Amino acid sequence: MDPISTPQFSNFEVDVAALPRYEEVELHPISKKYLVKLQIGTTISFLIFAVGLIVAYKFSSPEFHNYIIWAGVFILLIFGWTVFNNLMYVKKSGYALREQDIIFKRGFLFERTTVVPFNRIQHVSVERSFLDKMLKISTVKVFTAGGSGSDVSVPGIKPQTAISVKEEISGRIYHHA
Repeated sequence: MDPISTPQFSNFEVDVAALPRYEEVELHPISKKYLVKLQIGTTISFLIFAVGLIVAYKFSSPEFHNYIIWAGVFILLIFGWTVFNNLMYVKKSGYALREQDIIFKRGFLFERTTVVPFNRIQHVSVERSFLDKMLKISTVKVFTAGGSGSDVSVPGIKPQTAISVKEEISGRIYHHA
């Protein structure tokens, strides 16, 4: 039996230092209006807890009042931390489109950067909640195969910019297909 001729196999090492660096890309910031949305949600949550603690204080026996006061202090500290976290999240978040992929960076204490190549994207959508419409912002959601939800959600983008980003990504994934 004659051996089947195979092309010459090669497996050269990739120079890691020569790879493109996503950290060097200038990111577009998300809108400050998204901070307003986050703070509204945080404030509503705080008010629900505060009303609950006030009702508990009013209807509980006096021996539990100190515990309820300490719970209130704890909730107030959590509220303050969340307000600060929201501020830093919006300040540190950004996105960019490159020739081959989309980048979204978020977080400040635990920074997370997601890079999704266009050839992995199934579809892209633009979403706007009631509050988004009031604040004139949108969220671009990018979906890849196999996921139950979006792989990248870029919030706080102006509606016209979001539509432009969606159309650009859609055009790029069409050319990759």
